[in-house]
Amino acid sequence: MLTGAILAGGRSSRFGRNKAIEIFRGKRLIDWGIDSIRPFCDPILVVANDLSLYFDVHATLVRDILSDQGPLGGIYTALLFSPHDWVFARATDMPFLVPELLTTMLGMRGNFDAVVPLLDGWYEPLFALYHRRCFPLIADVLETDERKIISFYKKIKVREVTERRWRTVDPQGLSFKNVNTPEDLDSL
Repeated sequence: MLTGAILAGGRSSRFGRNKAIEIFRGKRLIDWGIDSIRPFCDPILVVANDLSLYFDVHATLVRDILSDQGPLGGIYTALLFSPHDWVFARATDMPFLVPELLTTMLGMRGNFDAVVPLLDGWYEPLFALYHRRCFPLIADVLETDERKIISFYKKIKVREVTERRWRTVDPQGLSFKNVNTPEDLDSL
């Protein structure tokens, strides 16, 4: 089994307002994220500092236990509350998921601690699988001033999903389309 975690605690500073509740093709961005992972994940957690906006989502609401720690704190919270060994962590501003991509990633877990796609040579840590073994290592990082998600990667076994590999199932990269500005939303 797999726990899904929609990280919805961001400030949406470039968007100008909370993008998780923005309407896209008839439903909120957060609902797109939840619905896309539902076939794979049970439970689905929505992790945020302020849960008041999400009272009606069809997911389990979990308050960030370490407020203002960014997405790394959200992953930490999701791992803490997950009843399963693996968590699929995903940003709330990514409305699409090509199911075959997540299926491919699940098949790559093996003895790794994280399965993370690469896009243009960079990790996509907010569309990644994390094993609960990452929890104490993230805790160590959170005790410092470091907040980059990948800061703990050097201490774990990361299975990289190369762009060549994931493009065989998601040739247009739809799963990685995200919304940072109102213009991004309009262009989807």
